[in-house]
Amino acid sequence: MKQKVLVIGGFGFIGHHVVQELLKNDYDVVTGSRNRDATGDRISTAYIHLHEMSDEELRLVLENVDFIVFAGGVDDRSMPEGDASSFFYNGNVLPCVRLATICAELKTQKIIILGSYFSHFNRVKPEWKMAERHCYVRSRALQQSETVKASQGKTKIITLDLPYIFGASPDKIPLWKPLINYIRWSPIIFYTRGGTNIVSVEEVAKATLGAIKNAEHNENWVVGDRNVPWKEMITLIANALGKKRMVVSIPNFIIRIIALLVWGYFSLRKKEFGLNPFYFVTTQCTETFLDTSSSMEKLTYSHADMQSSINETVKACNF
Repeated sequence: MKQKVLVIGGFGFIGHHVVQELLKNDYDVVTGSRNRDATGDRISTAYIHLHEMSDEELRLVLENVDFIVFAGGVDDRSMPEGDASSFFYNGNVLPCVRLATICAELKTQKIIILGSYFSHFNRVKPEWKMAERHCYVRSRALQQSETVKASQGKTKIITLDLPYIFGASPDKIPLWKPLINYIRWSPIIFYTRGGTNIVSVEEVAKATLGAIKNAEHNENWVVGDRNVPWKEMITLIANALGKKRMVVSIPNFIIRIIALLVWGYFSLRKKEFGLNPFYFVTTQCTETFLDTSSSMEKLTYSHADMQSSINETVKACNF
């Protein structure tokens, strides 16, 4: 009998690829969506709204589900009006806690949470005080700890800390489009120092499958592929556009001044950031590189051709 996986957010960018990977590996896939009319090819769909459904309604959806992949929630780009801490807590923490609470009564084996690599740096760089200074990062940290507590040891909670992701999904405009537009039209690119890790969405999907198969306890796994200075990443995007670009690194003190002005501008308009711009300069201007050799082995994903993934991202911007 096929094992059943509920993918919450399965019509999103990452969720789409997770669904396809599960189907290739002969799982019975159900995609959870807030859209009551959502339909998918070769998959079952279920209406699931974790803030509105009663326990009885939610239990009916979750019964007989072996694994849950949570690819929903809110990301750091969201800028709510009012209390951002409550916004991110309600969007990222409460849904997972509710899932774990109901699953503790059922036979769900694992909940796989697709999170952020900022949680990883919150753990390994305590001097950055990321959870204290950034309510988005705090929500991600609490997402893991409070979900584990709610599971009562009856459902394993696996969090995948994800870096910057490239690739494309049907009918989705990549979130990278503003940066790609900047690189497309500007002959000189002014950008910060530092760097990051990048990964293809297909490898994230394979890592998610690996977590379903191989993760053994309540665990955090940092998932990623290629460590790149920002200059190198910009060059890869320029290559996909068929452009040659000069990249000029802006000194950190200028970035801090700009960040302070941006923070002040939006604060006056009662908009709050999930990542405080002033303090985030430290992260943005550092080489936030990852060692993912252990997760590649455990979760059985591999290195991808990142230039090809970036080419797909640029193509999906519909230029």
